[in-house]
Amino acid sequence: MRAQLKHLRQITDLPNVTLQIVPFDVGPHAAAGGPFTILRFPEPDLPDVVYLEQLNSALYLDQPDDVTDYVTVIDQLCVQAATGAASKAMLSALLAQT
Repeated sequence: MRAQLKHLRQITDLPNVTLQIVPFDVGPHAAAGGPFTILRFPEPDLPDVVYLEQLNSALYLDQPDDVTDYVTVIDQLCVQAATGAASKAMLSALLAQT
């Protein structure tokens, strides 16, 4: 697990990455229902798509109302999570303990 923490800490230095950690003391968070990915495309005429990975399959949600629900969850999660700088400090502190 130390290697994973070290990797996460390293990617926080990349200019195109924002890593935010939701501390346990926040309690239940907006994305507690499970992982998902919002796919965005550089072409302006292609809408966002939500990708849900399952054990034996995957689901792609492309209906605007569905996508809006997941974008709202991401927005809430970003507010509940520690800032990028605070998350980077958490990882550094964890690595210093081990």
